[in-house]
Amino acid sequence: MMPRMAACGADKANGRSLAFREPRRGRRHERGAAVLMALFVATLATVIVSGLFWQQFVLLRTIENQQLVVQSRILMAGALDWARAMLREDSIRSSHDGLDEFWAKGLAETRLDQLGESSALAAQASIAGSIEDAQSRLNLRNLVGDDGEIDEKELQSLTRLCELLGLPSVSAELIALRMKEAFAPHSTDDSAGATVPDVRPLPPILSSDLAAIPGLEAEAAGKLAPYVVVLDSSKVPLNVNTASAEVIAARIGISLAQARGLVAQRDRISHFVDVGNFRNYLGEGTELVDNSVATSSSYFFVRGHIRLARADIRMEALVRRATQGQPGGRSVEVLWQREL
Repeated sequence: MMPRMAACGADKANGRSLAFREPRRGRRHERGAAVLMALFVATLATVIVSGLFWQQFVLLRTIENQQLVVQSRILMAGALDWARAMLREDSIRSSHDGLDEFWAKGLAETRLDQLGESSALAAQASIAGSIEDAQSRLNLRNLVGDDGEIDEKELQSLTRLCELLGLPSVSAELIALRMKEAFAPHSTDDSAGATVPDVRPLPPILSSDLAAIPGLEAEAAGKLAPYVVVLDSSKVPLNVNTASAEVIAARIGISLAQARGLVAQRDRISHFVDVGNFRNYLGEGTELVDNSVATSSSYFFVRGHIRLARADIRMEALVRRATQGQPGGRSVEVLWQREL
């Protein structure tokens, strides 16, 4: 009897122990689930807050970048005005334009505070720039005469330039045809007298636009680009004080060796004061078309580079300086401007 009672007592004790253990295990599981849920909520909140902070950072950085770009463009406009003022002043001091003049020296990258600026941005901003005589290149607009036909002498000059650069002469013919299509006056009346639209291709504006001329190889366009320009007027003479040997040889019809000797002499001693001085240097036996060359210029490229913190702006503009006696006196107007 006693062993049975002891067994029964043991069974009851074990039952009570099991009964106590099961709630404890359940509570542990609940606590573990609560901890996991809390960790999940904390992680989710961290991700959400981090995302909000990141969006705020991106928004602020975008606004800062826009402000820097606007400030850089304002500085660039000031640099362009400075270049225009320099060209106006040069036209008063000198009757000819050469590579020995101040405007042709360019400005190496310089901080604005080193130029006398005292604003808060002066220590953070730097400027660099240069001015190039646009009349040191062959003007492709000259290819089309007042009658709308191709000027043969201008075509010969462009053909010689292509040959000097190792390009096929057909390149010059393709360019001349495109210039004629773009600039020659077209009739707007058909045979029946009805008005028809005057459809013509877009004219080249930049020398790099040559690559869009049908049939002209990209290599040829790239080689020609530094030696040609498209100005807004025909019959613009070449400035022999700033032109390269290749362009001078193409324009006048002399050998490249002669042209290089001429350029070396010009740069070493002095520039040509006027066309008569240039004719005397050439001597007899060289055919020089009237008004095809000059020793001064009206068209210039102005290029600028502004660095301001993270902003980096490059600009190129074509300006025209009115000569004495023309409307506007010695004013310098911007014909086009673009960011590079």
